[in-house]
Amino acid sequence: MLKVENIRFGYVPSVDIFRDVTFTIEGGEYIAIGGRNGCGKTTITRLLVGLEKASDGRMYYNGTDITSMPPSKRGQFIGYVFQQPDRQMFRPTVATEVAFGPESLGRSKSEVKRIVDDVLERTGIAHLREAYPPTLRRGEKQRVAIASALAMQSKILILDEPTSGQDGKETKE
Repeated sequence: MLKVENIRFGYVPSVDIFRDVTFTIEGGEYIAIGGRNGCGKTTITRLLVGLEKASDGRMYYNGTDITSMPPSKRGQFIGYVFQQPDRQMFRPTVATEVAFGPESLGRSKSEVKRIVDDVLERTGIAHLREAYPPTLRRGEKQRVAIASALAMQSKILILDEPTSGQDGKETKE
């Protein structure tokens, strides 16, 4: 369970973008945050993963206060797909990109291979295994980012505009 209590945030200290934001996400739930451009959707996701710091309020994961926990620690249970997938890719092939997370968690080589094979198949990009990520189409890059997040086997997965750059068929998949 992820619980957010009375979060307040502003990029400028004296100007709140939002305040008193409170919500709970239970295990197995799927939620969507909608709204106009600039209304704070991405900011909320960045607060949840620790890339931004609230000026007030608390956040809890399964009862543990994670408000001051750094993003590197939150990454052990929260997976995040950026709105701009280029910002999270830095390895020479799709397979090595997707393998980065499980490797950093200390998974064995055989387990990493199994995880990578599985998520590449599930996201429909197994044929791109040896491709160089910067040369992919936007929708393909988005799928690599999603595969990378799935490979972490996180308990929570946050997707910031996961269908951008994908056609109707890819979006449905």
